[in-house]
Amino acid sequence: MSEWERVGLPIDPGVVLLDIAFVPDDPSHGFLLGTRQTILETKDGGRTWFPRSIPSAEDEDFNYRFNSVSFSGKEGWIVGKPAILLHTKDAGDSWERIPLSAQLPGDMVYIQATGEQSAEMVTDEGAIYVTSNRGYNWKAAVQETVSATLNRTVSSGISGASYYTGTFNTVNRSPDGSYVAVSSRGNFFLTWEPGQVR
Repeated sequence: MSEWERVGLPIDPGVVLLDIAFVPDDPSHGFLLGTRQTILETKDGGRTWFPRSIPSAEDEDFNYRFNSVSFSGKEGWIVGKPAILLHTKDAGDSWERIPLSAQLPGDMVYIQATGEQSAEMVTDEGAIYVTSNRGYNWKAAVQETVSATLNRTVSSGISGASYYTGTFNTVNRSPDGSYVAVSSRGNFFLTWEPGQVR
C-alpha cells in the first residue's frame, strides 16, 4: 500500500480546488481547477504544479470559478461560473472559448468528454446537454430541469415535492452514461440514465 504525499501548490490563500483531470494519452500531464480563476498544470504526474493562464478566459472582468475539467484523448473541456466553456484539441496547449447561450438553466457544474468533438454538460439545476460538434450546438438530454419538475409537481398539489431546496454541486457520471447528483445542501439526490425523459 502506497502512502499519500503532500504536494505544495502555488495558490493564493482561500482558493478552493474543485476538480482534477489528466490527459489519457499522457498520464503525467494534468490540470487542477478551482475558485478565483485558478488553473494549475502538471507535466510530471502531479509532483509539481504551475499556474496556467488561458487568455480567452481573462478577456473580461469576471473572476471565474472553474468547476469541472475532463479529457478524452487529447480533447479536453473546462466549465465554470459565470458561464464559461473552454475546449482544447491539443491536450491543453491551447484553449478556445466556446460561446454559451444565456438561456441555459442554471450554472455549469460538470462536464464529461465523451469522444471526438463530443461532451456532456450538467447544470446545477439538473439539466444535461450533449454536443457532438465541439460545443457549438447543444441538445437537451432531459426534458426539463429539476426545478421545473418540482415547480410543476408542487403546483399540482402532490405532497413531498417541496422538500427539495438548493442546487446540485456534486455530479458524477458512470462509464455507461448514467448520472447521480447530490444537492448542495445534502438533502436531495437524483439519478438519471440515458433514454429517461427526466
